[in-house]
Amino acid sequence: MPLDHTATLTADYFHRIEKTQATEHISLGGDDGLTFTEPRIVSERFEILNRIAGKRMQLTLYEEGFVRVRKWQRNKLGADYMLSLRFLNPKPRSSRRIARRTMYASGAFAAFGLFNTLLAALTSLDRLFVPAAVAGFLGAAVALFVFLYRSHEKTRFYTASGNVGVLTLLGTADAFTRCRAIAPRIVEAIGKAQAQNIQNRSDYLRLEMREHYRLRKDDAISQDDCATGTRRILSEFG
Repeated sequence: MPLDHTATLTADYFHRIEKTQATEHISLGGDDGLTFTEPRIVSERFEILNRIAGKRMQLTLYEEGFVRVRKWQRNKLGADYMLSLRFLNPKPRSSRRIARRTMYASGAFAAFGLFNTLLAALTSLDRLFVPAAVAGFLGAAVALFVFLYRSHEKTRFYTASGNVGVLTLLGTADAFTRCRAIAPRIVEAIGKAQAQNIQNRSDYLRLEMREHYRLRKDDAISQDDCATGTRRILSEFG
């Protein structure tokens, strides 16, 4: 059903689309013939291991313009969904967090341990300074672990018009370089997929909205994110 003007984009219409989604396998379109079929041709596979955080992510890029996202937490599969690259913004956003307080605390504990080690070597009060030195080095190790756990760089991909985050690459100390290498490959795949997009802007927005409903159904985004994305897409018409 082509959309020629904004008036046809009513809340009732999209409510009917949502109800239809519940009976479809995975649909990115209906009356325009653009339906989702399970991609088969794998172009690349990536894996991101965040051992410190106990997380693992597997990304599978398909030639048909999709990426399958699978996430594990402590060896338990927590998410498994498919993203259509056609509806992603090719410009991800990056943020970085450095846990400076724990870094400084680790240095302070290490200095305390060294100081007590020196005192133990220069005096005969081993029973006093050796335990203090051990406590200092132990505190430094704990603070260093917390620093590595909390410090990270995130690269997040959003939907094109709905502006909803659907894919986050988490680069901790043991995956920082890996994430930076993967992000450009995803951007390249998005560009390739979007080159096949339909030219009619209204139809594209309608299909992107259906994609949001599908992602909500697959628990890839929350109900609130889906509603927010829907409002943003609707604003494109008005």
